[in-house]
Amino acid sequence: MLLGLVAVVSRPDGGGDGGGRKVALWGDSLAWEAQGSFKAAVTAAGGTSLLVHTYGGTAPCDWLDDMRKQSRKWHPTVAVLSFSGNTGSRCMKNRDLVEAYREDVTKAVARLTRGGSHVLLVEAPPRLDQQVSDGGFTPLDQVWRDIAHDLPDTSVVPAGSEVTLPDGRFTWTLPCRPGEQCGPDGMVTVRSPDGVHFCPRQMAPVTPCPLPSAGADRYGRAMAAAAVAAIGPAPSPSGTPPASAHRSTLGVPSRPVRVTRLRPAPRRAGTRRGHRSARATADG
Repeated sequence: MLLGLVAVVSRPDGGGDGGGRKVALWGDSLAWEAQGSFKAAVTAAGGTSLLVHTYGGTAPCDWLDDMRKQSRKWHPTVAVLSFSGNTGSRCMKNRDLVEAYREDVTKAVARLTRGGSHVLLVEAPPRLDQQVSDGGFTPLDQVWRDIAHDLPDTSVVPAGSEVTLPDGRFTWTLPCRPGEQCGPDGMVTVRSPDGVHFCPRQMAPVTPCPLPSAGADRYGRAMAAAAVAAIGPAPSPSGTPPASAHRSTLGVPSRPVRVTRLRPAPRRAGTRRGHRSARATADG
């Protein structure tokens, strides 16, 4: 249960119910930082209602009651879960991080899919002090893939790959993309000085970044691209998808992430499927 927290909520856009096309996002501070780009990109695809419940320092267990409520009353078509590894909540007291997240996210996925949602589990980027496996995985990466393998209507979104090195390791900067504010060396800062968040300036928790945040933008757009891909293009009066459903923004492909749909084939230990995924982030 959430106690003393203020969720950031986006009312359904466009007045109606999006024609039954509804996208919900739950997450911690990384999702909170990226929610502006996420909302803009999903809205640009057209014909979709949005529900955004994010706050810094939260864990999946903080949102379980709300997920049950929204699944029962709002009926999201696609539910995006973006959690990176916080343990400070009361509901996480005396619990192992990996096992608690496995248990709670499994419960959330089961409830949401039972209500008709397709669930996207977002892999987050590693923090500065966090090691990744030879395949680029963090422990939570593997949890998300295990859940997506075992439960139907569940996919993994390697959004963290948008702000890491090709092998999944942490990096401060990456080559600029069109539309981003580049340094003289052609690089752009994608992570915060705290080694956890995205804002290129050190900020107090849950404080808007006063500068363009390429990391948050990339992460938010990657989540949005997966949500739009899962929900499909919006219908138009002419029966053809709107141009926005296929348009790339800031040089990012309209579907920059790889979504593992439904029940993936059995995994082979120690291998990495194409794109590397993200990682667990403390205090995310």
